[in-house]
Amino acid sequence: MRMNLVEDLGSPAVVTLVDQITLEAAPEYNEWAAYGLTAIGYIGGWLGFGGGFVKNLGVASLPLTVRHIRERMAGGTSRRAMSPARPMTYRVPAASRARGIHQTTVPEFEDIRVS
Repeated sequence: MRMNLVEDLGSPAVVTLVDQITLEAAPEYNEWAAYGLTAIGYIGGWLGFGGGFVKNLGVASLPLTVRHIRERMAGGTSRRAMSPARPMTYRVPAASRARGIHQTTVPEFEDIRVS
């Protein structure tokens, strides 16, 4: 199997760059950029425009488009996208929850009153 660097690696690189740039510079256009790349890729590939590079733009951008469509159908942005701090939230290990071990107060600070 022969690999064409421009077609096989360039197209996913362009899609990734467009996605990251629109997320940082203009997040309100990120969804439409994904739709546009997918449309250009598939329609251009179907019409024979741009060869493998354009076709691979559609293939590489399809997961972004599906994600945006799924979020639209779910009624907005997914919970994961809304809370960037969520992965950093402390979670009690499953073994501790099963045994019912929970510390609700810190003994050193029990006498402190906030007014």
